Amino acid sequence: MSDLLPSSKSPRSYSTAFVAEQLGVSVPTVQRWVDAGHLKAWKTPGGHRRIDAASAEELFRIQRLPAEEEASGEQAPLRVLIVDDSADDREVLAALCESALPGARVTLVENGFQGLVAIGQSEPEIVVTDIMMPKIDGIEMLNQLASHCAVRPKVLVAVSSLTPAQLDKRGRLPDGVLYLGKPLEPDEFSAVLRQAVKLAGLTG
Repeated sequence: MSDLLPSSKSPRSYSTAFVAEQLGVSVPTVQRWVDAGHLKAWKTPGGHRRIDAASAEELFRIQRLPAEEEASGEQAPLRVLIVDDSADDREVLAALCESALPGARVTLVENGFQGLVAIGQSEPEIVVTDIMMPKIDGIEMLNQLASHCAVRPKVLVAVSSLTPAQLDKRGRLPDGVLYLGKPLEPDEFSAVLRQAVKLAGLTG
């Protein structure tokens, strides 16, 4: 982040509080994302941090999920978020989740940064995430979710081709996160997901 306000005419910008509200996350979380370079920002001569409007609006647009349809008298569909940087793996995970949980509303994002924003906005009950991803990986995303986010999905599943030893070197998964190795066995994945959903009280 540049600490100097551009010398030319000031570009459009937002306060950190506004961006946090729009994304459904805390102000400190937005500040961490700025410090990590995920959002462009600068400080005014008075020391106030401003978020570049184009940078924030791109994130608003990418992460804005369609409004849920009203279904009078019907139970709202389960919301599932899949986080994986591989397009092929996202499609596989989406198909497995839709098969295991018919009627679920599945949303796909590419990394942990987008995942945290989507969780703050749509409050999914279930998150399935890869571990090795750019920007914010699965372990960092899950740890931020456990320690800094008011919203916490009831079912968290991590998937990866890493061996247990390799996973330990990258960091420890938070308590309560289920782990399955890639390549996934469809029947095992479906059984684990259904059981986790049942234990979380998400089905009647």
